[in-house]
Amino acid sequence: MDGTHGAQRNGWTIAGWITLAVMAVIALLPIYWMALSSVRSDEALSRWPPALSPFAEEVTLGAWTQVLGNEQTWSWLVNSSLIALGSVATTLLIATPAAYALSRGTGALIGTGAALLFVSKLLPATVLITPLYVMMRGLGLLGSPVSVLLGNLSFAVPLATFVLKGYIDTVPRSIDEAAAIDGASRLRTLATIITPNLAPALSAVAIYVIVVSWNDFIFARTFLAGGKATTITVGAT
Repeated sequence: MDGTHGAQRNGWTIAGWITLAVMAVIALLPIYWMALSSVRSDEALSRWPPALSPFAEEVTLGAWTQVLGNEQTWSWLVNSSLIALGSVATTLLIATPAAYALSRGTGALIGTGAALLFVSKLLPATVLITPLYVMMRGLGLLGSPVSVLLGNLSFAVPLATFVLKGYIDTVPRSIDEAAAIDGASRLRTLATIITPNLAPALSAVAIYVIVVSWNDFIFARTFLAGGKATTITVGAT
C-alpha cells in the first residue's frame, strides 16, 4: 500500500511540475516574442507563419538604435523614473502611519476613515480624472510631474494602507504595550519596532506602486499634455 501511495504522490508531483511548466511557457511567450520582435525587420515580422527561433531571421538593432538614439527617449525615461520613485516614497510615508492608526486605533473616527479609504479604492481613474484635473488646474500644477504623482497617490495610498494594515494586525499588541512601558511614544514604536517588521509588505507595496506608476497613461496624458515632463508611456505612443 505504501508503495502504491508513494507512486500516486510522485505521479501528482510530476503532473504538477508539467502543469507549472506549461503555464510558465504561456506566460513568458509574449515577453519572448516582444524581445524577438525588437531585433527583427518589418519584413521579417510580416511573414506568416512567424518564426519563433531566434536564429531563423537576420538580427537587426535598427529599432533599438532609433529609440535609444533619441534624446527625448532618455528624458521620458528620467521623468517616468522620478514619478515612479516619488510615488513609492510618498505612498509609503503616508500609508504606513495610516495603516498603523487603523490597526491600533479605536472609535468612530477610525471606522469612518477606513470606510472612506475603502470607497476611494473602488473609484476608477476615469471617475477621478475630471475632479483631479480641476484641482490640479486650480493649484497651478498642470504640466508638472507633481500632478501625476498626486494622481498616482489617489489609488496607491488606499490600497497600500489596507495591505499594510493587514500585516500590522498580525503583530502582537503586546509589543506596543511593552514599548509604551519603556517610555516609547506611538511614533517611535512605529518607526523603530513596527516598521522593521513590515519589510515583506513594504516591498510588495513598493513593487506594485512602481509598476502601476510606470505604466500610468491617463494621468500623464491628461495632466502633462505633451510638455517637457512627458513620461515614456505617453511619449512612446
